Amino acid sequence: MDLTLITETLDSASNAGAGLPVDHATYVALLAEKFGYPGLRPGQSEALRGLDSSDVLAVLPTGSGKSMAYVLPALVSGRVLVVSPHIALMQDQVESLVANGIRAAFINSNLTNVQKRDTYTDFRDGDLDLLYTSPESLANQKFVTGLAKAGINLLAIDEAHCVSEWGHTFRPDYLRLDSVRKQLGSPRTIALTATATGQARDDIARRLGLDDAIRVVHSVDRPNLNFMVNFGGGNSEKQDFLLDYAMKRRGKSGIVYVGSRKRTEELAELLSGAGLEAAHYHAGMAAKTRSDVQRRFMTDQIDVMVATNAFGLGVDKPDVRFIVHYDMPARLEAYYQESGRAGRDGDPAECVLIYTPYSASGPRRFIDRDHPPASELRIAWRRLCEMAGDDSRVPESGFGNFDGKVMAIRAFQESGLLDDSADTLMDNNPEARINSMVVDRHREHEIEMLERMLGYAQTLGCRRSYILEYFGENSVESCGSCDNCQNPAGSDASGLVGRIIQVRSEIAQHSRMDPVDVFEDRTARALADVRPRNETELLEVWGIGPVRARRWGKQLLDEVQKWEAANPDATPRSVVTAVRKTTVTQSRRPGHDDMPLFDVLREWRKTRAAEEGIPAFVVFSDRTLAALASARPTNMDELFTVFGVGAAKRDRFGRGVLEVIEEFESAASGAN
Repeated sequence: MDLTLITETLDSASNAGAGLPVDHATYVALLAEKFGYPGLRPGQSEALRGLDSSDVLAVLPTGSGKSMAYVLPALVSGRVLVVSPHIALMQDQVESLVANGIRAAFINSNLTNVQKRDTYTDFRDGDLDLLYTSPESLANQKFVTGLAKAGINLLAIDEAHCVSEWGHTFRPDYLRLDSVRKQLGSPRTIALTATATGQARDDIARRLGLDDAIRVVHSVDRPNLNFMVNFGGGNSEKQDFLLDYAMKRRGKSGIVYVGSRKRTEELAELLSGAGLEAAHYHAGMAAKTRSDVQRRFMTDQIDVMVATNAFGLGVDKPDVRFIVHYDMPARLEAYYQESGRAGRDGDPAECVLIYTPYSASGPRRFIDRDHPPASELRIAWRRLCEMAGDDSRVPESGFGNFDGKVMAIRAFQESGLLDDSADTLMDNNPEARINSMVVDRHREHEIEMLERMLGYAQTLGCRRSYILEYFGENSVESCGSCDNCQNPAGSDASGLVGRIIQVRSEIAQHSRMDPVDVFEDRTARALADVRPRNETELLEVWGIGPVRARRWGKQLLDEVQKWEAANPDATPRSVVTAVRKTTVTQSRRPGHDDMPLFDVLREWRKTRAAEEGIPAFVVFSDRTLAALASARPTNMDELFTVFGVGAAKRDRFGRGVLEVIEEFESAASGAN
C-alpha cells in the first residue's frame, strides 16, 4: 500500500508557538519515557515539525496516534487547550493520559460548577499541561476570557471535520471556534481529523481561519482492516446473518451500527437472547445510562455494542475486532470513520456492510428530513425572531427539535441574517428574505455522496481501492484482503458479465428504466458466477426476486445457455447460494510458546483493571502483553525497555506484572 505522506505547505502563519522545541529529539525522548514507544509514527513527526513554524491542518487515519501531535508539545510548553466534541471521548483520553503520568483534565457539562472552577484554576496556575473542553463550553464568554488571561500556548481542535458543511458530521457549534481562537490571541493551532476529502479540507481551513496552515495529509489506508459486503434480503435474513456472524466471534469485541434507536434495542435483545454479552446505545438514553453502558464496553464487560452513530466519537478502544454496519450510512466518510473504530491496535479486524436492494431508502429519508423546504425555513426564522432577546442573542432552545436546524443555520447565515458563530441575529425582521439555494445545493451534494456509498457496496472491484480513490489517493489493483479480491470472478466469467450487462441495457432502453433499476452490477456478476440453468436456481441469485424472474428470467437464462455453449471449456460454475461466504483473517497472536503466559497476563490485566475501575487497555494493550510474554523481564529496568511501558505505567503496574511473570516461570520450572 502507498503510505506516503502528503505535506501541503502554504504560506506559513507567523504566530508564535511558545516553548515548542526546535530539536525534536525532545519529543522522541518524552515518547519513550512517558509511553514506552520507540519512535514517532508517520504523520506525527511531520505535524510536530509543522508546529515549529506554523498552524497545522492534519488528516491522519484512526489509529495513527493523532493525539501525540498535541500531547507531546503539552509536556514541553504546557497550557494546551484541546477542543473535543464528545464528552465520553475526552474522559477516556484524559484517563489514559493520567495513567501515563500526564497532567491532564477536562471541563464539560458533566462537572459541577465547583469542579469546573477548580479545574480551571489548576490550568491557570500551571498545575495542568492539557485541558480538554467541548465547543459548547466555549459559548461561555467568561470561560473564554479566563482562558485568554491564563494564556494558551497551543490550541488543538479534534474532529475538525465537524466544522465543514461538506463533511459527514457538520456541527454548528464548531462555527464559533474561529472567533474563539481570535479571542484567545490566535495561538498556534492544530486542527485534526481522520477523514476529509480535498473539498472538506479547504472548508475546514477557511472556517477555522487556517488558510495559511501547513497541511499534513497521511494516507487513509488501514491495511489491517478487511472489508466485505454481505448481500441480504429482508430483515429476517439480515438478523440471521448478524446472529451467525456474532456467535462465531463470541468473546471478541465488536460494534454493530444501525440506523434507528429502536433497532439498537431489538438487535441487542436478539444477541443477548443467544447468550452473547451485548447492549445497546443511542442518544435517546439518559446521559448516566449511556455513560455506564459505554464504560462496561470499554472494560470488557460487554462484547458487542449495538449502537447508532451517536456512539462513534466516543470509541477509543484498541481491540475492537469487528464492525458491522447493519444499516448503510449515507456517506463513505461516515462508513470509513466508523469502520476505523476497529483494529486500532494494528491487529487484523473485519468491517462488514450488510447491503440489500433497499439500503438506500433510509439515508434518502434522512436527507429529505435534514434539508427543509422554504416554507419550513420561514417558520424556523420567525420562531428565532420571536425568541431572541433584546441583545439579539439566539437562545439554546431557539430551534426546538427542528430536524433541519443545521441547514437552516447555513441558510440564515448565507442570507446575512445570522452571524458566523450562529449566536446572534443580524436582522430582527421575521419576513426578511431567506436564500434557500444553499439548502438545495447541499441536498444535491448529499445525494451525490449517497450514490458514491452505493457504488462502494455494488463495486465488482477492490473495495480498498474504491475507498482510496474516493479520498483522492492512488488506487491499488488488488488488496488481497477484501471480499472481492479474495473471491474474484473467474476470467472466463468476465465475458459473460459483459453480455448480461448488455442484456440489461437493452431491457432498460425498451422499458424506459434506469439500468440499475433493472438489476445491479452485483447481480450481473452473481449471474455470471452461478450461471443458473432453471428458474429455481435463478431465484437463488442475489437481486433476482420473483418479479424480475418473471419479467426477464427467460432472457437471462437464454443468454447464460448461449454463453456456456460457446465456452465449453469454461471453469465450473459456482455453487448456488443466497449468501456469499468470505474468508476471515484471524487476529495476530503471540507465538505458540508465549501463549500460556499471554493468557495469564490478560487475566491479571482484567483483574487489575476491575480493581482500579479503568478499561483494560489503559493498563496495557494486547500488543504490550504479547511483548511482555516474549521478553519476560525480571526487573524494572528490563521492563522499561518493553514496547508500551512508559515510566508512569512501570511505576504503577510494574511490580504487579513482574510478580505474575515470576510466578509463571516458577510454576513452569516446577512442572519440568
